[in-house]
Amino acid sequence: MANYSSLVRERRPRVRETTAPKRAGITVNDLYEQLKEMAVLYTIRPGERVNELELAAKFDVSRTPLREALNRLVAENLLHFVPNRGFFVRELHRQDIFDLFELRRSIESSAVLLAVERADLKDIRALRKFWKDVMKSKVQAPAAELTSRDEEFHVRLVALSGNNEMVRALYGINARIHFVRWVDLEQRGHDAFSEHLDILDAIEARDVERCRELTETHITWRMEEIAKVVDAGVVKLFSR
Repeated sequence: MANYSSLVRERRPRVRETTAPKRAGITVNDLYEQLKEMAVLYTIRPGERVNELELAAKFDVSRTPLREALNRLVAENLLHFVPNRGFFVRELHRQDIFDLFELRRSIESSAVLLAVERADLKDIRALRKFWKDVMKSKVQAPAAELTSRDEEFHVRLVALSGNNEMVRALYGINARIHFVRWVDLEQRGHDAFSEHLDILDAIEARDVERCRELTETHITWRMEEIAKVVDAGVVKLFSR
């Protein structure tokens, strides 16, 4: 499976490591990235308690840096903490995923309208080339890699707006819907990818209405299928 963190990485400041892990060479940020990948991909099943002792042994670290990394995931809504009980993996609920897709639609719809006004032609064309290259290899690429490449496309699309807060918000959403989108792509193949280049064409043409229509349709169509995809995801998780 493609490494989620290496394919789609948020531009964020490094957190100063106040407590050194036991294993030489691993930092709290490294630990955080590995735990984040586990949370994003539901390596531990939804609703299950995180076994801190097992993780500390697995990564050969003490509890202090482990908890620092876990608390960062709580802040990103990838885990939740229950006092006197510990850390738990977030549940996979239809309504939560629906809400996140709805938020994603709002962000991307607003971003492409700003991109019509602000995007440089060279950036539009660079993104078009990136996506054409992805499409050349899509038949051989596994669904996990295509999901991450699709996320990268959408992050770069939002970045055309010039609004860094929109980009930051989209990173957070992507992490929380990554598993569902991966399952979705496994089921339906590459059907939705054809609209990506149309959106870029509309931005380059500075066509506001076409941009709005394409972006909202592109995301809303999948929202209608969320219940089915979430159910398939639950089956996948509890059958492995």
